[in-house]
Formats: sequence, structure tokens, C-alpha cells
Amino acid sequence: MKSHSLMRLFLAYFLFFFSVTSYANQWYHVEMIVFEQLNTISDERWPIMPEMENDDDFLTPTMATNKIQPDSIQTLVANANRLNRSSAYRVHYHQAWQQPISKKRQAMPLQIHSENDMVHGSLRLYKSTYLHAAVDLWLVENKLINTDWTDIEDEGANINEIRNPNLTESRRIRSKKLYFFDHPKMGVLLEITPIDTPEAVQAESDNLETFSLPTEASATSSE
Repeated sequence: MKSHSLMRLFLAYFLFFFSVTSYANQWYHVEMIVFEQLNTISDERWPIMPEMENDDDFLTPTMATNKIQPDSIQTLVANANRLNRSSAYRVHYHQAWQQPISKKRQAMPLQIHSENDMVHGSLRLYKSTYLHAAVDLWLVENKLINTDWTDIEDEGANINEIRNPNLTESRRIRSKKLYFFDHPKMGVLLEITPIDTPEAVQAESDNLETFSLPTEASATSSE
């Protein structure tokens, strides 16, 4: 039917427009360090840690797509080395990558997972009037149920779950500035720097721009 042909045409145009728009966003070099604060003492009862599973809706720093590219260049090496030389800190995660930053409703979260399994969570970068970073990270101190809280837990609260420190914070950020996200048991250093669109992504964008849609839908045999 003609209406179905028009619907397919509209869908093709929408997908094309969305792809071109994703390339038009400003790309950034993003670098993130997550470290444990070793000498802090806290009597805070940490929240229940959810099960961490791989999610297809998340990006990862090692992907190579039009939404994210890996980056071998790390500009915060000196910061990571200073943290590791101190007896007060231990770096668990240090990664750099490249990505565009889009509006909040389009921005996909990035999965953060350290090789030693000590850090799990996500980072979401997006823009509204300003750039924003939303951090949600867990430090896996406990892999078993902590029975020390049994006597002081609120009545009716779940004491049969694993609890761990959780850093959750969202704030406005600027490019070319180093940010520190603080927590009694952990910390995050984050920096973003504007870059040109990666060559691999630009080449794919050039191919998209040569695509042309038909001026009208072709009739089908059922019409």
C-alpha cells in the first residue's frame, strides 16, 4: 500500500537525519581516573549494591563506533602516578577515549569497569545549556554480607544484601578543566578536551552525505 511506502520513506529519512546529527556533535577527548581513599574511616552504612550486568544500552571505552572511539593518548598519567606513589590512595581505573557529547535525552551512559573488578558503574556526559557529567560508581570493598550492621540496622531494613560505597554525583562541567568528584572512600578525576572528529568517523560521515533519498515513494505491486 502507498501508506506503507511513505512510512518506509519517512523512517529512512529519520534514520539518515539522526545519523548525520550524531556526527555533527562536538567530539571530546575524555579521561577518567577512579581511585580508592585508603586512610579514611567512616561509620556510614553503605547502600545495597545491585548486581552488575553488561547492558547493550551502555557504551564502553574500547568500542569503535560513530558514538565512541578508543584513545591511546593519556594526559593524566602524572596525576595517576602521584596517587599511586602515595600511601593514602590506590588507583583502580584509568582510561581515555573519544566521544561526542549530545543532548541529555540522546546521551548514552558509558560503562565503567576496572580490570581488577574493584570499580563498577557508569559515567554519562551530556549537554543542555552547559556540559554536565553524571557519575554513578561503586567501590567493591565487600563481596560478602557485612554482619557488623545487624545490631544497628533500622527495623525492617534488608540486612541480607551486599553493601558497598557508592559515589553518585551530577554536576556542570567545562572543557579543559580537571574535576574532582569526592567520596569518603573513593575519588574521581575527570577531564574533557575538545578535539576534531576522528578520521574513521568522518570518513563514515562523508559516505552518509552522498546518500540521496527518492523524491517520492515508488508504487508497489499491491497498489
